[in-house]
Amino acid sequence: MEEKYLMISKKTFVEKVAYAINNNEIALFVAAGLSASTGQKNWAQMLTPCANALELEINENTDLYMIAQYYENEYGKTDLIHMFEKNINQINNSSSYLNSVLNLGFREIWTTNYDTVIEDNLKNRGIISKVIHNDMDLNNFTDGGVHIFKMNGDITNPHNMFVSKSDFEKYEVSHQLMLTFLKRELVSKSFLFLGYSFTDSLVLNSLSTIKNCLQDACNIHYTILKNEHSKYFDYFVQDLWKRYNIKALIVEKYDEMPEIIESINEKVKERKVFISGSFDTLPHEQDEFADALCNALVQNLYNNDYIILTGMGRKIGNYLAGHAFEYLTKKGSFSIEKKLIMRPFFEKMNIDDKTRHRNKMIEDCQYAIFLFGKSSSSPDIVINSQGVMEEYKIAKQLKKNIISIPTTGYAAKQIFNEQKNNIVEYPYLENYIDQLEHEDIPEKISHLIINILQDCVKA
Repeated sequence: MEEKYLMISKKTFVEKVAYAINNNEIALFVAAGLSASTGQKNWAQMLTPCANALELEINENTDLYMIAQYYENEYGKTDLIHMFEKNINQINNSSSYLNSVLNLGFREIWTTNYDTVIEDNLKNRGIISKVIHNDMDLNNFTDGGVHIFKMNGDITNPHNMFVSKSDFEKYEVSHQLMLTFLKRELVSKSFLFLGYSFTDSLVLNSLSTIKNCLQDACNIHYTILKNEHSKYFDYFVQDLWKRYNIKALIVEKYDEMPEIIESINEKVKERKVFISGSFDTLPHEQDEFADALCNALVQNLYNNDYIILTGMGRKIGNYLAGHAFEYLTKKGSFSIEKKLIMRPFFEKMNIDDKTRHRNKMIEDCQYAIFLFGKSSSSPDIVINSQGVMEEYKIAKQLKKNIISIPTTGYAAKQIFNEQKNNIVEYPYLENYIDQLEHEDIPEKISHLIINILQDCVKA
């Protein structure tokens, strides 16, 4: 057996998945293992009452779909569905593992689970998802937002759930478009499979068809599996790669999985840069400087494969967005949202809503850059932006890498002075603090920022 089929390092796994997430080139596929972390029963546990009623035992080799089928044969489909209703926890539960997975920001989630754990937890975050249960629901599929594909149905419509062997024998007819759409996504994206045992033929058959058609040109998919230390397991992992193009990261304990997911989260954040700044009016020369600085920042950040996130602060947000659109359009990018994340404030937001909004933006990034930050002015007074100062405090509280540009003045200068006076708290700035203090050429400032970001990654 060739060792390469069995091994992908944790480092490579994390880097590959994080890169795909940041470029919206990967979808999530979850099964019972994810829901189990929230207290939901797994497939075997849900079917145990059925097995007991039939005087059968469930072990690791049991075909669970056949248990459901035998129960249906004996007691009818309605009783089978009632058994599932009793055993699916409809309480809105969560877990740190689930939260870490959802923090990855997948826009497309496929699941064989019947519970509503994923959509409930997204809703609690203020994220409304579109749930696709069947072929007709595909009419609701649009670009943008989060889509959840419930392959086997869910508890909100129990009589349309797929639970027995006969249900799945009819699947290719009743869900023809759903399977076609799944194959399309498997062709266009990589998939990350979590908590999935690969015992269900629907997904593997789709992957096999794609592999046979595209050969080595098809996407690589990823999963995490617990090492069973057996010859059978080794051959199983090899088969996942050779026939389905699935690379498995092997762990010794399931307890390792939350840490791996969190590592992916951190790697995702490493490519995201939050830029804070605002002003209403500036003297013409300063305004031109702001425009040129935003242009230089955009170009150098994109040339180094970073993603820009902005709350669209006054003027600064417009300059950043304008130059980002110009750069990405010239590069032939048709997915500008992959590289520019705009999260503007709504007029009716109260103070608490604005704080939550700022926390969410900054939480998603590893770096925060501060420019200008001028709230208002009159002939006699200039007021630094309180919003920019709050974003600085949040970034500091969340232990983000903060870079302020003092030559832009206002709140950014105030932040820089605080950093300089407490430089031991910002070791990544120690070699650059004097240059930052005096540099006023936009291109040189942007290169300086890139050097600091790269040093932060190396640290």
